[in-house]
Amino acid sequence: MREGPLHIGFVTRAMPAHGRGGMEDHTLALAAGLVERGHHVTVVTTGHPDREAETTKGVEIHYVRGTSPRYYSWGWWRKSPGAILELHERRPFDLLHSQSIGAYAFLDRRLNVKRHLPTVLTLHGTPYDEVASRVNILAHSPSLGASIEVFQIGSWVMKYLWFYLGAVARADGVIVTSDEQERLVRRIFFVASDRLFKVYNGMDHDTFTPGAPDEALRQELGLAPDARVLLCVARFARDKGLDQVVRALPDVLRAEPRARLLLVGDGAERGRLVSLVERLGLGDRVRFPGYVPFVELPKYFNLCDAFINATLRRNGYDLTMLEAMACEKLVVSSDVGSTPTLICDGVDGLLVPVGDRRALAARILEALREPERTRELGRRARSKVTSRFTVPRMVEDTLNAYRAVL
Repeated sequence: MREGPLHIGFVTRAMPAHGRGGMEDHTLALAAGLVERGHHVTVVTTGHPDREAETTKGVEIHYVRGTSPRYYSWGWWRKSPGAILELHERRPFDLLHSQSIGAYAFLDRRLNVKRHLPTVLTLHGTPYDEVASRVNILAHSPSLGASIEVFQIGSWVMKYLWFYLGAVARADGVIVTSDEQERLVRRIFFVASDRLFKVYNGMDHDTFTPGAPDEALRQELGLAPDARVLLCVARFARDKGLDQVVRALPDVLRAEPRARLLLVGDGAERGRLVSLVERLGLGDRVRFPGYVPFVELPKYFNLCDAFINATLRRNGYDLTMLEAMACEKLVVSSDVGSTPTLICDGVDGLLVPVGDRRALAARILEALREPERTRELGRRARSKVTSRFTVPRMVEDTLNAYRAVL
């Protein structure tokens, strides 16, 4: 690898200006961390209605006009290679980094070879994970929209064959974010060990730290001083398993009537969740605070007794779990996807078979009945994430991958 700072091009379908999400937050955190290390990062992403370019945290971001914000549209596949090359000609990139298959069209035209531009691809999930997630939805959260899930399964099989296989095969290096993903990618993409790199996601430990409960927030939410608070923070989407938590709550309340559930977030499933709460007679036990700004989330984590992540989705570990663990909170999570990379059951968190509401209720009660053990697991959780899942370590491991590829 040449000496001195690198100019790295990021290609991604979304950035925080499009709206908050795990990949958006991750991409900006990694890019900003590279800038802090003295490198230059230019991001190419989908269109935005209000801007064409901006600089955030030292990261130069370009929004490609005429492409649908946040989506892999045909417009994106058509225009993104030209946008990358235009920026490359202005100031040559040393390396291109594709978040998921954002640079598929660039790789499909073998422009990384033709322009001598090494390209690394980070897989935040795979089509296999998407298919497994939809099977979990059909098994544990069926609805009148089941035919849509079946269609999505077929769609993801096609994406695997059409987009993912080609993009992964043509990339010069592939980054995975968990132990489970490393094994899966070896199996379904046949990636040789010298092209495969493992880099754990990092998070901001300065924002998410342990703290005393905010009594003003407790009063604002109408929670009694002795309430046992369970917290979920997620998009209100079916694959997040929020209905699983609501359905488990009656079993929890029979043994611990002081339990209260906070569902923080918003989305398409809000109406269905509100109706379910009303149908189960849980109206005064469940709160819907709505969307909470990122900087306000630590107050909610520090208010809760346990963080619940009953996701049906098989993918990388949710960043909200990292945030809760950084606040020394016990996480009760589905044992699915990459979660075991983050949580060792009974050591620094509690795991539950995906879709098993009775087991979920039992483990929530385990957390509430043994407060000293719960606090100890929370302390271990923070120790793990502050040592292994940090932005500086993520940046250094990513640079090591770059060095190997270059």
